[in-house]
Amino acid sequence: WLRDEGIALPVACHTAAEGRSIVWRLPLYNTVHNILTNPVYAGAYAFGRTMSKVSVEDGRKRVNRGLRRPLAEWDVLLKDQHEGYISWSQFERNQQVIADNATGKGSAAVRGAVRRGELLLAGLLRCGHCGRKLYVGYGGKAGRYYCQGALVNHGTERCISFGGLRVDHAVGSEVLRVLKPLGVNAAAKALEAQTSETSATQRQLDLALQQARFSAAHARRQYDAVDPDNRLVAGELERRWNEALQVVYRLEGEVAALEARKPAPLGEKERRHLLQLGADLEVAWSHPAVTAATRKRILRTALHEIVVRIEGGLIEVVLHWQGGDHTALKL
Repeated sequence: WLRDEGIALPVACHTAAEGRSIVWRLPLYNTVHNILTNPVYAGAYAFGRTMSKVSVEDGRKRVNRGLRRPLAEWDVLLKDQHEGYISWSQFERNQQVIADNATGKGSAAVRGAVRRGELLLAGLLRCGHCGRKLYVGYGGKAGRYYCQGALVNHGTERCISFGGLRVDHAVGSEVLRVLKPLGVNAAAKALEAQTSETSATQRQLDLALQQARFSAAHARRQYDAVDPDNRLVAGELERRWNEALQVVYRLEGEVAALEARKPAPLGEKERRHLLQLGADLEVAWSHPAVTAATRKRILRTALHEIVVRIEGGLIEVVLHWQGGDHTALKL
């Protein structure tokens, strides 16, 4: 996307004539990857992120340098050393997403990025017979999930193969069932936020106005106590008093404006409608405007992976939720 839009990024360039310099170029994959995986991007300083590995090949020593080490093995990691573009928690989430998307580096261990196609469980399904990830194939109107572990490793038939629509529907329904209480809770929180946000702003302005009035009263007492013959001091105290009064007038105006903008409290009908929307997640899930990619992201947010077996003509599905719980389904 950056290249399509013509957006250049800074790159360190080393030349014999100019030495090390920074040039702006259309980015390559490594350029973007290095930026997103560098802790400096999140305001942290790190040392010892790479290591060298020595091996002996054909009687000769061979040194592989620049091998990345896990974050827990870095020599030094100092967070919040400078202002970052993102928070450290966001940086850690990004590293997990990048690791999950790296299908080229051990595709059996990662989920992979959200791919095109109407089937929703691509990258989440794992064969319960051989432990390998399932593939997706499209033929005709509907797609299928299948495992090639036995075929590739033993030259026998595929471990399992089944149509995707029924499994997608069952898993989607189960996820919606589990998330339904969360939807109601989100609606209830929205009702609370409708008043709490305004109340917090009101409270902040009230405290500021209280402090401003105290400062104005203090400035007036100082002005009243000064000797009128001391014109320089009296003039300075009068200026401070006027400035304090201006702050009071400004805050009083902000309080009045906030009161005028305060939304009317929701009636009983509006409250019931909002709670109904929070409870009816199926309407949002099946809405025509919701794309398959959006549904896939919702499933990946809730699920870690799905283990599938076929026993006696039944498809046995075990949902592994992000929190560590498991749910078994039979189709």
